[in-house]
Amino acid sequence: MNGIVVTWPQLLYLGLVLILFYVAELLLFLRKARRQPRDGEDHQRVEALEDHVALLHREIEALKIRLAATSHLQDAVELPASETPYAHAIRMARQGADVEDMVRECGISRGEADLIAALYRAERQG
Repeated sequence: MNGIVVTWPQLLYLGLVLILFYVAELLLFLRKARRQPRDGEDHQRVEALEDHVALLHREIEALKIRLAATSHLQDAVELPASETPYAHAIRMARQGADVEDMVRECGISRGEADLIAALYRAERQG
């Protein structure tokens, strides 16, 4: 018989080489897959960040409007140079002033005036 004769050890080596080749290819594929960003996840993260930036932008605009309104109210109310609106509100709360009066005279928000009034009401009672 003239032909190619392949022995069992040769087949075993050939099989081992093929298995090593496929394992190496699999490892390279997995490594490459880890490096590539997943389009769906990145797109969601970008959308979430854009939404957050838009929210912050709206908050900044609201704060600008509030600051402008507060500065107009502070210009209208003549306070001593060293007294801040909060110090004035505290002084008014200690004197027993109404929350609405603090909001109107000091140019602070209703929530801030409520907080100051509650704190100093407790101080007067305690």
